[in-house]
Amino acid sequence: MNVIITKKEIYDTPNDAELGRLVRNKFWQEERNQRGPKFDDEHFGLVIGEDGLVKGIIRPDSDEYEKCIMCGETVPYLKSTHIDLRNGYIEGAGQLCKECYEKRS
Repeated sequence: MNVIITKKEIYDTPNDAELGRLVRNKFWQEERNQRGPKFDDEHFGLVIGEDGLVKGIIRPDSDEYEKCIMCGETVPYLKSTHIDLRNGYIEGAGQLCKECYEKRS
């Protein structure tokens, strides 16, 4: 992998620490670009600008609903809904429907 720093970027960034930050940000952006986005129900892809700031968010397909890990029934939560906003989610296991969640206790 190659990270390209232009002459203008070097001249515009006279502080070595800031130049190092710029190079590191470009490296990690290129690393992410080559790997491609990997999404799950809690993660989103970020578009990072050359200044290291977030310029955009790449959302996974957010119209897909979770299924109960015990019975397979569709639950009323999108896969993109954060786990802190759900009822019946067990960390390390997954999403349960209301009936299975109540049965487990």
